[in-house]
Amino acid sequence: MGTEPQGAPDKRATSPHVFFDGDIVLEEEALVSVRDRGFLYGDGVFETLRSYNGRPFLIEDHLQRLASSAQVLGIPLRYGLEELQSAVENLLRLNRLTDALIRLTLSRGESPHYGLQPPESPQPTLVIQTHPFHPHPEESYRQGVRLAISTYRRSTTCPLARHKTANFLAGIMARQEAARRWQGRPSQGIQDALFLNTEGHVCEATVSNIFLVESGMVVTPSLQANILPGITRKKVLEICQGEGIPASEELFGTERLLQADEVFLTNSLMEIMPVFCIEGKGIGKTVPGKTTRRLMEAYKGLTTVASS
Repeated sequence: MGTEPQGAPDKRATSPHVFFDGDIVLEEEALVSVRDRGFLYGDGVFETLRSYNGRPFLIEDHLQRLASSAQVLGIPLRYGLEELQSAVENLLRLNRLTDALIRLTLSRGESPHYGLQPPESPQPTLVIQTHPFHPHPEESYRQGVRLAISTYRRSTTCPLARHKTANFLAGIMARQEAARRWQGRPSQGIQDALFLNTEGHVCEATVSNIFLVESGMVVTPSLQANILPGITRKKVLEICQGEGIPASEELFGTERLLQADEVFLTNSLMEIMPVFCIEGKGIGKTVPGKTTRRLMEAYKGLTTVASS
């Protein structure tokens, strides 16, 4: 009972290494307590980023955001940012990865009691994982993706919206809702859901920021809409400034979005992804549009330089 079948592969031989509370261990050995508040309540934050040619891209920005969110939520981060960067780079070497998905997860840790009240002296849990990166299909970048508008609304006052917390249930529910609404309509299959806030302003998709282009100007929802300050969002705005592309952060509704010449999504994993359809309505005349293509090429140039 409990024995491996003869000839079965040794899981330890294929298990990647992870950083687990200061130690480098095999992933299958990184066991989190059932009393961990991240497991019980989603009481934690995380970051995801990519490496190109073995080099983590924009890791300083991601680590700074992790530290900032941890401070706001009162979760101690017991490691310096240089220590964390060194741990990520060490894992990439150990796991023999060049183009990788990197995730850092910080929870408030194990609690001596149940209930919402955090422990007075928390012992946080920190896990860093690296895995081979599997990109989105190339056809998605050539043809764009479809969005549905979720009926769920983001609060304009919720303090969690600007942090990547360990509780992603709203995003999961929004995607499930979109899949149900469009079930049986394969030509209109939905790849993501878009959130509006309680005042009707466009916010973001479930795991990405959103931009529109109108008459050559790039516009993205203002942080006043209560959205995540995305790292790629920030970089795209910097590219616009460097390339002489007019750009602004504003509050706007769905009517303006649907009338845009171009729409695209951004996050650290997908980079810049064009959108060709929202709620069944086509966006623009060509996908990706001229400005979107220009930004995609400029961003790809940054990753190439950073990894050389």
